[in-house]
Amino acid sequence: MIYFNSNNIDDLFLKVSNQLLEKGDLIAPRGMKTLELQHVWLELTNMQKCIVNLKSRKTNKRYLKNELKWYLSGSLKIDYIKKYSSFWEKLIDSNGTINSNYGNIAFMQKQNGKSQYEWCIESIKKDVNTRQAIINYNQPKHKYENNKDFVCTIAQHFMVRNGRLDTTVFMRSNDLIYGLTYDAPWFCLISKKIAKETGLKLGTYRHYAASLHVYERHFEMINKISNEKTN
Repeated sequence: MIYFNSNNIDDLFLKVSNQLLEKGDLIAPRGMKTLELQHVWLELTNMQKCIVNLKSRKTNKRYLKNELKWYLSGSLKIDYIKKYSSFWEKLIDSNGTINSNYGNIAFMQKQNGKSQYEWCIESIKKDVNTRQAIINYNQPKHKYENNKDFVCTIAQHFMVRNGRLDTTVFMRSNDLIYGLTYDAPWFCLISKKIAKETGLKLGTYRHYAASLHVYERHFEMINKISNEKTN
């Protein structure tokens, strides 16, 4: 297990970039050259500092804002988000939809008349010490041949400890540049929403990735990131 801790995501990003360059394994899933770290555990102690602001990363804040807006809409169609990134066009299924709208999974898909988001809120209100407040993102229905959008996040778990709402995200696969940059703000946003609904203060965001990696097209970028200094 590789462990990093910080109160801001820029520092975590910098540490992971350095570790990838120093100890990353070179692999080639789907024929794409990739630097990979296995079993990475990140802890962000301040969820308000979940947006990457490194100069070398140049996070597209306009895209991020609209991705979060699209997630909250719950739409599985890409008509809205494709205006801000053509990336999603590569993931459309034969039925014209995608799978990885996290808001659709959390808010729209219901079991016994209840969304997973509602389940988490009710579980915490019923028992503040519960360990059952979980949103499952990757689901059995995503396991089919030629799925272009196999959801990367396994689950997000919420627990209240020491009077604060902590969250832990479990990922099967996580691209540092296009993945973590835009995923972390979503996981923190939904944590903030649950904290508000339950009257709790925010705690720590923990992020586990079985594979945390960067593709060859971003090797130069992480070299630049590794030379930056955070505030």
